[in-house]
Amino acid sequence: MARLSFFILAVIIDLPRGVRDESEGREAQNEFLAAFDQDAQGTENPYYTEKQGWEDEANQIVKELISVHMDMRQNFRPVNNWGEVAGLSMHMMIATRMLENLKTATHVADIGSGTGALLAVFAELVPKTAVVEGLEYMTDVADASKQKMAEASVIFKKANNSDAEMVAKKISVSGIAGGELNGNLFTFNLDGGRDEEFDVINVGFAMFENEIPAALWKALAVKGKLGIPICKEKVYRPKCEALYHIYTKNSPEAVRKDDELIIQKDINFVLVRAPEKHCQAQEGGVQVECPTLVNFAPCTEFSKQNRLPEDAAVFFKLVFTENWMDNATKTSLENDWGVHMHREETVWQGGVEQDARWGLKVVYDLDCEEGYSVMTWTFFGFGELECVGESKMTATDVIHKFATDMRIVRHE
Repeated sequence: MARLSFFILAVIIDLPRGVRDESEGREAQNEFLAAFDQDAQGTENPYYTEKQGWEDEANQIVKELISVHMDMRQNFRPVNNWGEVAGLSMHMMIATRMLENLKTATHVADIGSGTGALLAVFAELVPKTAVVEGLEYMTDVADASKQKMAEASVIFKKANNSDAEMVAKKISVSGIAGGELNGNLFTFNLDGGRDEEFDVINVGFAMFENEIPAALWKALAVKGKLGIPICKEKVYRPKCEALYHIYTKNSPEAVRKDDELIIQKDINFVLVRAPEKHCQAQEGGVQVECPTLVNFAPCTEFSKQNRLPEDAAVFFKLVFTENWMDNATKTSLENDWGVHMHREETVWQGGVEQDARWGLKVVYDLDCEEGYSVMTWTFFGFGELECVGESKMTATDVIHKFATDMRIVRHE
């Protein structure tokens, strides 16, 4: 059965998406992250000390780890700014919530690993045979974290923890990938080569929930856990107020929302947006057709960027026709001063949802009140068409001509 995955496509407002390159990312960090503001209390730095109100989020096992004590935290202090690290309470909470998985893990990943402080925590909790990996977009931070991890192995050795020493040494040699290609969440597991491999995956920056890559979920092993800070609101700023979500994959067929735990502690995190995704690679795909009666810019842009299977392209064209829109459910507003029309429909590959490789859904709304009308078509992609994401097309300024030409607004 095809699964739904949402990725917002802004078709009206041009918004920055993700980190385009290292210089742009560094500039944004320097501007907005000069001060460490993750809920610090007074002059305390929450990278080194527990935050007030978080004391119960870590168990005693985690609080006694070498990797959460001052000398180890000092080892992993930032290279350029405090945006490269998360707070001590955050790291201890993650370790506590993931503890059972970590104790038996074979593969663990921290994506957005920064200087490597959480990798050190993982190194102390996993079996000595486990593979722990860090992905960090900024190459200078990734390079520095390799040396920091080597130094961490020495600290573990002095503390007579040979297993953690071994894991940390492996991480320093081959466990950290950096740069746009190798250290990038949005290129991770794109080919499916690491499906069902990881027992724990942590993401070290905030995201919008509907922009979590499907490839990330697929990389989890059965019973694996995925932890991500999710923005509470869709606020397009460099940082957002977020809550940490933990998703557990209980079966190969499970979807992310089947088993979800939300840690009710507010955190401020750097927001990373998914890059725009276009359906250019659909084998045998065709370019969609837009209404010709008006200059419908959002549809025109969508048409340039996407190629759909033939059946989906036919459906796409159909939903802009008079006959299809006339069959929308009509509701009169109070005093008959306006009307609302609504219709939803989904087309599936092969005609049925069961075992379909892709699906395309449209939600159509027309609001006409006191002579002003707005028409909106919102498309959702399923399965192989997840690259369509959630694409909204709104006609407003030319709506009267559009509505008149297509004869869909009638005030008999």
